[in-house]
Order: sequence, then structure tokens, then C-alpha cells
Amino acid sequence: MEAMKADARTSPIRLAFAAIQPILYGWAIVVVLGIFAYTVMADSPALGTTSWQDVAGITTGWWLTAFGGSLHFDGVAISLPPLLITLLTFVAFVGFVRKLPVRDWIDILVLIAASAAVPAVLGQITPTGTSWWQACIGAATMAFLAVLTSKNRTDWLGTGFFTTPAGRAIYDGLMLGRRALAVGLILATLVFVAAVIAGWSQIVTINSYYILEWHSNVMLWVFQLSYLPTFILWTLAYLVGAGFSIGTGSSFSVLGVESAPLPAIPLFGALPQPGDGAPFILAIVVLVLLFVGMRQARAFPALGEAALTGAIQVGIVALGCSFLALASRGSIGPERMSETGAEPAIAAGMGALILGVPFLLGMILAHRTSVAKYREVLGMAKDKASTIRAKAADSKQSVVAQNAHDTDDVQNGGSVSAPVTRGNGQGNHHDETGSETKLVVTDEGDTMEDNGGESPSVTVDDTSTAITAITARTAPDAEGKKND
Repeated sequence: MEAMKADARTSPIRLAFAAIQPILYGWAIVVVLGIFAYTVMADSPALGTTSWQDVAGITTGWWLTAFGGSLHFDGVAISLPPLLITLLTFVAFVGFVRKLPVRDWIDILVLIAASAAVPAVLGQITPTGTSWWQACIGAATMAFLAVLTSKNRTDWLGTGFFTTPAGRAIYDGLMLGRRALAVGLILATLVFVAAVIAGWSQIVTINSYYILEWHSNVMLWVFQLSYLPTFILWTLAYLVGAGFSIGTGSSFSVLGVESAPLPAIPLFGALPQPGDGAPFILAIVVLVLLFVGMRQARAFPALGEAALTGAIQVGIVALGCSFLALASRGSIGPERMSETGAEPAIAAGMGALILGVPFLLGMILAHRTSVAKYREVLGMAKDKASTIRAKAADSKQSVVAQNAHDTDDVQNGGSVSAPVTRGNGQGNHHDETGSETKLVVTDEGDTMEDNGGESPSVTVDDTSTAITAITARTAPDAEGKKND
């Protein structure tokens, strides 16, 4: 009996109700806030003959933009999605679906169909010209992603194709791509917060242009905060170099900033000033992703597996950046303001280059095979350096030993070079052993030898006296005779 109960399919009505609740609750909160704002400003001449029913319809049309719809009123199209509403609805959807057993694709289709039906029904009370069918597609996509997120990944990706080597590589690449995108979003959030802090004075100045009561001012900031995730995605496009625009003729990127007249929205005071941008930020982002990729390298035993999975990760990052750019793109007014956000194609390319490729390189450079190769090359370099140092030391010792030997020869009466002088003449005296002795010959014919060696031949060139080998030998005899 318990086994039959465990295998029982969840009622489609229960599944549909679980899908409808988070979307319907989100719509109700938005409409209530809109009617509250209308009530506190009911005496404003700007409202004219607007009724609360009109406010409910306009607010519903604006709520549809959170899922991809487009609001049209007074000839103006608003389609930029307030992604905070989308995100909160997604989280609530995950919470509702997590409690239910979703067994197969039939259950998933029930959830998707119920999610798409809500915008289709509520879209009927929106102003004429409002596009609600895109919101149906967006709500269905959100429901599908929420179902995948709400369950254990092994329920969906642990069987069938994903158990093969190719399937596991795709699965691992998907997880790594999600991690790379998460790091990029964290960096974008930090940069956005820093920009708001740096530009706070400008934000306050723009806000002061509006002379509002406190409750109206609160509603203005609630409206801006609903676009907070949208602004963070714009910051991500800014960081990777893809850039984003707020109306035609403007571009905000780390590679350069070109601005044009902007609407007086307070948070736009955090935008960077026109100029050359800050390309060094690209280097910081690349280094961070390189480091994160290096930390993932240890999970793969083979270098080829790491390279393949990392390459799949690059593709996932490109698709993710393109999707995020598409989700944060839309219109906020007529003419120039009909184009805001990042270009999906450019975001895909720059996201893959700045986020995906460094992540892949980090995985390759820090892999155990690469590290072993580094150590091998380093060991060879050390051995070669040691050999060179050893040869240099041996050569130095040989030179020192030769110098010491020469010094000993000189001290023991070895070979020295010395001139022979007589008056103003000089010459060399070589003994029979080849040693050289300095002879000093006076004008009277006397000679003196420094070390008393015999000289077989001495030739001294002197302009006044020429001393030959004979006279050099007889010089001592002449000295002796003189003394006698």
C-alpha cells in the first residue's frame, strides 16, 4: 500500500495551483502598491481623470514587462523588465514546487502551461496595445528553470545520456559555466555598489529635482529598486567590455564611455562620466577568473578532460551572457529611449573572452600534469645552472693555482724581467738557465747584478757606450783591477 502511494502521480490540479500561486501573488502585490500610490496622489492634477481601474490596468501591464511583455499607453512603449519582480517570483516558485514530487515531463508540462496561463488571463485588463503573449513565454521559461533548480540535479542529469563520458563533460561544463557567471555577477554587484557610493551626491542632487511628499518619494525609490538586478546585469556588460546603452547615441563600457541626454532618474547618477573608460578593470576581471579556474583544476585527473570541459564551459558562459543581456534589454520611452541595455551578440563574445577563456586557462595552467611539467623544466634549468657554476668555480681555482705557482717561482729566483742601465743606457742580462738579471753599468765601466746570475749574452743599446756579451763578462774583472 505504501509503495503504491509512493508511486502515485501528483494531481495536475495541485501542480497547476502550485504554479499559479507565486505568479498571482506577485501580481497582487504590484497592483496593490500601484493603487496605493494612486490613492496618496489622487489630488494631483497630473492624474487628470485617471481612475483606479486604469491604474490597475497600467500596473498590470508594467508587471508583465517582468516576464518579457510590453506596456503601451499614451503612445509610449515600456518593455525594460523590472528583474527584481522576476527574481522574487522565481524564488517563490521554487519554494512552492520543491514541496511537490515532479516525476516526469508530464508534470513539468502541467507546471509550464499553468504558469503561461496567468499572464494570458491578466493581460486582458491591460491598456490597448500592450503585448502580453511574450510574458506568457517568459513565465513558462521561468517555470521550467525553477523546476530544474528545485530538484536534485541527479534526478534530471544523473541518468541516460548524462551518464556517458560526453554527457558528463557537458554536465561538468554546465556547472563550471554557472560558476564563472556567478563570479562575474558577484564582481558586477560589488562594482555597482561602489558606483552608487561614489556617485551618491549626484544621485541625491537628481532626486532633489522632484518635489514630492515623503510617501511619493518612497514609491519612487521602490520603483527604482525593482530594476536593481537589471542595473547589475548592465554592470556585468560594462565589466566584460560589451557595454550597454541608455538610448541611442550612448555607450557605457570599461573601454570607453559615450553619453547623451539621459532621463532624470536618480540612480543614473551612478553612471560613469564620458571619457576613455577604465581598461585596467578588464585585467582585474581576467585575473580573478584565472584564479577561480586554477582552483577547479584539481577536480580533473586528466589534462585533456580538463581542457574539454573548460572549452564547454566557455560556450556555456557565452550563452549565459547572451541570455542575461537579452533579459535586461528593453525600452523606457519613445525615440532614443526605445533601446536600452546590452547587445546579446556582443555580450556573448566578450563574456566568453573575459570570463570563459581565463577560467579555461586557469584550469590548464594549474592542472597536475602542467605542474609536473613546470617542475621538470625547472629541475633541468637548475641542473644546467649548477653545471655552469661548477665550471666557473673550477676555472677560477685553476687561475688562482697558476697565479700562486708563478708567485712561488719569483720568490725562489725564477724568471723576472729587468733592464740593464749604464748611464742612460738599459739592457737585459740573461743567464744560462734562461733567467733574466738586471745589470747596472756605471760610466766607469762598473756593473752590478741584482741576483748575481751569470749572463750568456747581454746587448745594451746606448748612444754613448755599447755593452756586448764580452764586456758584460769582463766587467767584474775590470772592477777588480781598478780596486787593485
